[in-house]
Amino acid sequence: RALRLARKGEGFVSPNPTVGACVVKNGRLLAEGYHQRFGGPHAEVVALQKAGNRSKGAALFVTLEPCSTFSKTPPCVDAICNAGVKRVVFAMEDPNPAHRGRAVRLLKRKGIIVTAGVLKAQAAKQIEAYSKWIATKIPFVTLKMAQSVDGKIASRTGSSRWIAGPEARKWVHTLRASCDAILVGRNTVRVDNPRLTVRNGRPVREPWRVILDPLGRTPLRANVFQAGGPILLACREKSFSHTAKKFRHTAVTVMPVSAKGHQLDLVQLVKRLGALGITSLLVEGGGEVAWSFIESRLVDKALWIIAPKIIGGRETITSVEGRGIASLSEAHGIRLTQIRSLGNDVLLEGYLR
Repeated sequence: RALRLARKGEGFVSPNPTVGACVVKNGRLLAEGYHQRFGGPHAEVVALQKAGNRSKGAALFVTLEPCSTFSKTPPCVDAICNAGVKRVVFAMEDPNPAHRGRAVRLLKRKGIIVTAGVLKAQAAKQIEAYSKWIATKIPFVTLKMAQSVDGKIASRTGSSRWIAGPEARKWVHTLRASCDAILVGRNTVRVDNPRLTVRNGRPVREPWRVILDPLGRTPLRANVFQAGGPILLACREKSFSHTAKKFRHTAVTVMPVSAKGHQLDLVQLVKRLGALGITSLLVEGGGEVAWSFIESRLVDKALWIIAPKIIGGRETITSVEGRGIASLSEAHGIRLTQIRSLGNDVLLEGYLR
């Protein structure tokens, strides 16, 4: 139950992790809560406040080790002790090396029974982006592609709407809502002219839209600039002056990045995004951008939507372009963790080795 509650905070609490909590006594659920927004009360405090005096002698189930230091809010450990909770059960330790295990020691010192590791794998997956970012200050990078069964992402005339079906497209909007930033290349903006917004019918905090545009040639009238939410355009350092001038009357943030020719230094870019507090980055294409991230070994997770369609065409664009590998022994392996249906399409989920 606490894990399901935690998911309600996706897209609203970053750079904090999503957390859910339940107060239970004599087998009955007394109260529950989740971390709703960055800077707001943590899940444990929300649940304990709802339970009130009934928390005394109760058990607190929480998806993450309670915080034990002052930040934007007081330590949850203090609230737990003051509420008279008898037992704390949490799924996984705090991935922050500076805090890991500290709450356990403090709670045990107060005579509170602590059980750790319940449904740890599920909790770890839920906050995998935060776990990487808090330890490295580098965002967790997910590469999402939608292709035909023969690997194409457009027809020979460039038509790409729609490769995937309505169920898959709806799922993509849910995925976007859970990420801090969405990244595409200039060619995707030029050809598809996407908005890159979240359109799932629910209140959302729009993620950053990041555009790779080494020469700063993306037109001001592009749809991505007309939609709400923050936008960052990454260009090469030599192009920064004229690009910044071009976008000076817009809300676009222009970021200069080192480059070799027209190829931006993606490692530098990703590190700078992490410094901005972006914990999760969704790379949506196109094929050249996909290969650049794979070649740079920046991709953590791959999400591949495969539509039961055959497009063909010897010059037709594939989901991953670039130079590619010389030998199959150099192929980038994926550890598959899930295969499921999205309407008529199939979703493959896995982690790059």
